[in-house]
Amino acid sequence: MNSNVGRGRRDSTARTLRAWVVRPFDYRWMADFQRSHPSGVPIRLVLAISTFDFGLLAVISLFSADTNHSPPAGAWKAILVVSSVVVGTAWLIKPFPGRRGVVAFGVYADLGTASTLALNPPGDALLTCVLFAVVGMFFVFFLSPRWLLAHLLFVTTVIVVVAIATYDADRADLASTVLRVNVVLLIVAGIPATSHLLVTVLSDDARSSRLDPLTGLLNRRGLDTAVDDVWSLGRQTGRCVAVLAVDIDRFKSVNDEFGHEEGDAVIVRIAERLASHVGEYGVLARTGGEEYLAVVSTSRLHIDALIHGIRRALRDPADTVAVTVSIGAAIVYWDSALWDQNVDIGTRATRVADSLMYEAKAAGGDRVVKSEL
Repeated sequence: MNSNVGRGRRDSTARTLRAWVVRPFDYRWMADFQRSHPSGVPIRLVLAISTFDFGLLAVISLFSADTNHSPPAGAWKAILVVSSVVVGTAWLIKPFPGRRGVVAFGVYADLGTASTLALNPPGDALLTCVLFAVVGMFFVFFLSPRWLLAHLLFVTTVIVVVAIATYDADRADLASTVLRVNVVLLIVAGIPATSHLLVTVLSDDARSSRLDPLTGLLNRRGLDTAVDDVWSLGRQTGRCVAVLAVDIDRFKSVNDEFGHEEGDAVIVRIAERLASHVGEYGVLARTGGEEYLAVVSTSRLHIDALIHGIRRALRDPADTVAVTVSIGAAIVYWDSALWDQNVDIGTRATRVADSLMYEAKAAGGDRVVKSEL
């Protein structure tokens, strides 16, 4: 019994680690989050200061009596200083980069740090390896687990090579060298690996609390936290915001006739097609069993086509279970008087959209009822 429990726990741990390694990393979401969230500016500032500091360390090392003062070494340190100024400035003035940008910065930081080790005195090289811990935290927060593992493999190799060189140059005793290497590896490899696992678990929990488990769409709570930017866009001249309440018609009969499994498949299918149709214009949530709520922003010339195009986007003659939807749409144009009134526009528009959706259902379903606020 105990052996089976232990084997089950080991298998569960192995599955968790495999899932962690192969999990996709949403670089686009990370970039969009950093660009829109208030924390994006101070994070870029910290990254810029850290990059400048790496260049400063290269400058300070020029004044060390034990450092390599050969012309090639000096030229390389000059390149490191100039590149750190350029890259640090880019962090300050450019928006947060996407996948290629963060991967390029991670590789640049790893190679730049490793190259300085060859220019520093052997006695300082192992201590300098601790800088990889700073680089490692960048991999933890902004790169995938696979890139983090590649980073850890690279820095572990560098540290072992440095340790061998230090042992030969300083004639240190083996026990002291092994002790120093172990301490450095715990800092450089242990902390980032543990941190990434912890961040992954916490972020999964945070995201799951905002997502509908069946469709992967936002739930009501997730919608409330994601919708502010859409309302801000709607206040721009020539634009509008529309709250769309969408409900599958006669869904109970689908479950009764085809079973709950097929009913779930219908809910997922509608969610995917809705996301494809309106996703680029705002946010979409599943707010009930067969109910969806979208908040979108587009031009006032396009809004009618977007709303009335939903029914067509959800239909496919090849569907084994054909369903229709009722849609209620509450539209707030940029010049609406509501913007200047002391009211919760989002709540009011949502209530109106829900009411219009039920009006559409009462009229037989498979139709759109809309109103301007």
